[in-house]
Amino acid sequence: MASNIPLNDLIEALAGAVIEAQDNIEQHQISNLLGYFDSQNRPKSLVVRLPSTNPQAEEGAEDYYRAPLLPLVSTNLLKIKEVELTFDVDLGQLKEEPLVLRDKADTESGRQECENPKKNIFVDMAGAGKKGGSIHVVLRVEGSEPTDGAARLINHLAQTQGVFKTVRVD
Repeated sequence: MASNIPLNDLIEALAGAVIEAQDNIEQHQISNLLGYFDSQNRPKSLVVRLPSTNPQAEEGAEDYYRAPLLPLVSTNLLKIKEVELTFDVDLGQLKEEPLVLRDKADTESGRQECENPKKNIFVDMAGAGKKGGSIHVVLRVEGSEPTDGAARLINHLAQTQGVFKTVRVD
């Protein structure tokens, strides 16, 4: 494996890794959300029996109360807040790629044009000094508020909870 790579490729790779990490967090959160619904996409709920508060209920009657699970638990939404990367590299040489001729068939004249030469700074990933290319990564995540869509869904599910049957207990 070559240890000299263009600095811009290194930066793009690191940024891509951070973006992919955030995408993985979001995909995990979606699969976690799907766990609150059954195979028919109906919300999973908890049924509890409570002493009836209905004034017309007989003494000792109980209410069956159904509550969807999603509004009962806190949502664990995370996002990457900050990424800190520190590592040691040696600066390599400054290379200039040769001029490239490209066909401009779309232009009125149809002639070939030259692109400006591209300059790259190379870095030696073997690193400088005693650390020898070591990398130290700090990834900080923070909780975030539910999105508008998730908040509406949770609010709607919370409104559907309630007593669905009152029974006499013998």
